[in-house]
Amino acid sequence: MEKKIIDQDIMQSLSKTEFNYERLEQPAKSQVTTVSDYNRDLLVSVGRGHGGLYTFNPNKNSFQRKYEGIFAGLIKYKNQFMALKQPNELIIFDEHLNIKRVVEVHDKSISGLHGIKVSNDGLIYIVVSQQNKVIVYEEQTLQKQAEFILSTPENDVHHINDVLVIEDSILLSMFSVSGGWKDKLPEQWDGAIVAFDRHDFKPKGIIIDNLTAPHSISMNGDNLYYCDSLNLNVSKFDIGLNQSQVVAQFTGFTRGLHFDNNILVVGQSKMKHLQDKNHKFSNVSVDGGVHLYDFDKKISRFIKLPIGNPYAIVPY
Repeated sequence: MEKKIIDQDIMQSLSKTEFNYERLEQPAKSQVTTVSDYNRDLLVSVGRGHGGLYTFNPNKNSFQRKYEGIFAGLIKYKNQFMALKQPNELIIFDEHLNIKRVVEVHDKSISGLHGIKVSNDGLIYIVVSQQNKVIVYEEQTLQKQAEFILSTPENDVHHINDVLVIEDSILLSMFSVSGGWKDKLPEQWDGAIVAFDRHDFKPKGIIIDNLTAPHSISMNGDNLYYCDSLNLNVSKFDIGLNQSQVVAQFTGFTRGLHFDNNILVVGQSKMKHLQDKNHKFSNVSVDGGVHLYDFDKKISRFIKLPIGNPYAIVPY
């Protein structure tokens, strides 16, 4: 198994860089819907605060817990689902959400399993936030292929959250590039989305900077979308223009993104001490739930749910 540590001096020396890729063909859009009649079955992973895997349909007032536990990263891959359950499990489900296999990602001393993605060539990338680590598995055999560590596995200096695989690059969202977020006020965190070569994990540079506690990363068209979580918004980065803008401003901690044509589904976490950490907003919501945001009409709907921390949202 390959193991590589990226020295903290290298991380601290990273600068802003442009990100280029060959645009993939986008699927044809189906019938446009509205936030008021959005009728799709969704699967939501939830961490602390009534944690578990839940099925949810906003239009049917349907919300049901399928599995208990503290869940984070969740993806739909081919005809199955993959989910990360604390402290150390990768769980593979079939299309009906029956458990097919459970893999121990590490021993039980591990903590902070967060983001997960699968590349087109069948590699699973798992983020271990509190150990600044990305673990790579082979999708067919579920054998561990590599571990890539930023700075050190001993202390949570970067707090990586989500991962996105694009061609030969992986993008990581993190609280701090330099590695000093815990001893600073949130407005001093150097949160960013950083690109790495996914084969040798050599850093390419900072794609998007000036973020505060960024989480979910996704791609739609020519834009990268991400949760700038402690700034309570979802933003997009236009790769062609190399610039960012806020797509939708909310009133709570954003985490979890799902695109469905003109509708963006966004999770909102219940954060008891959010206002203590961010004084720039005059009104902060402490409810957990899901936002439905209409790109075309620029209107949204919030569905409050009896959960604390939704993490990821995928179609079910």
